Amino acid sequence: MRIRVIAPREDTDKQFRLFLPVPIGIVRWRFIWRFLPEEARQYAPVAAELVRALKQYKRENGSWNLVEVNRADGKTRVEIKI
Repeated sequence: MRIRVIAPREDTDKQFRLFLPVPIGIVRWRFIWRFLPEEARQYAPVAAELVRALKQYKRENGSWNLVEVNRADGKTRVEIKI
């Protein structure tokens, strides 16, 4: 999974760029679930199955954008790609 954020900086004309590669398998790491809110922890038992399904889908169909948000001014963009 790749998380990409591009946004204008307030103090200059340059852009803030953030790129975070995050492995999909991080969902299966048990210690991660301790840092999530209680209402999200209910999904821990199905996390491994979800990861397997996502990886299988990606093998068969290739990458896709899970989230793609563009601000109306066209300067800010957020993209999460699986």
